[in-house]
Amino acid sequence: MVDTEVEDFDPQPGAESEAERPALSAAGQWRADYRKAQHQRRLAGIQTDLFGGPAIEHLHRNAPHPLPDGWTPDYEVERFQDLTSEQQAQRLAVDPHTPWAQTTRKALTAEEKAAMIASAANWLRLGQRVRLVSAPVSIDGTTERRAGRVGVVWRLCSPVFADYVYVNLDLIGQERSEKVVFVELRDVEPIDR
Repeated sequence: MVDTEVEDFDPQPGAESEAERPALSAAGQWRADYRKAQHQRRLAGIQTDLFGGPAIEHLHRNAPHPLPDGWTPDYEVERFQDLTSEQQAQRLAVDPHTPWAQTTRKALTAEEKAAMIASAANWLRLGQRVRLVSAPVSIDGTTERRAGRVGVVWRLCSPVFADYVYVNLDLIGQERSEKVVFVELRDVEPIDR
């Protein structure tokens, strides 16, 4: 018979002390410090409750979106719903798994990816301020709204996805939660400090 009982089971997983927690890596410590600094920068004040309730944090307003007029892609997009019913029927007859949108944004070749990664090696590092200059078009429009936004390089990818990077975007408008996006290197440009 196999003994399935766990001897040192802790019913409260969050009750571990600071000494028992694993140490953060250098990159993880930088991310924790950056989050803390961003929160302190946005914090306008703390209002304590006179009757013992939780304190209320008041935050400064975020900047508006950098491109209020929107962004126009440098490639064409053909949306399935914009086609006539005859064109839709022809597309579905050829391929029943027709995507809802087709784009003329060309994929990069292996040589172009290698050249892009090599040129990004001069500036691509954790904490580098960057601007999103382009974006692939998405059906719901969320990706296009990222163009023009500013943030920091949050995490570098493995060699498998070396042509992508994680970017922590600065908050804009009414946003209150952190936005970390996975974007292509060709859509990112460094900002000199």
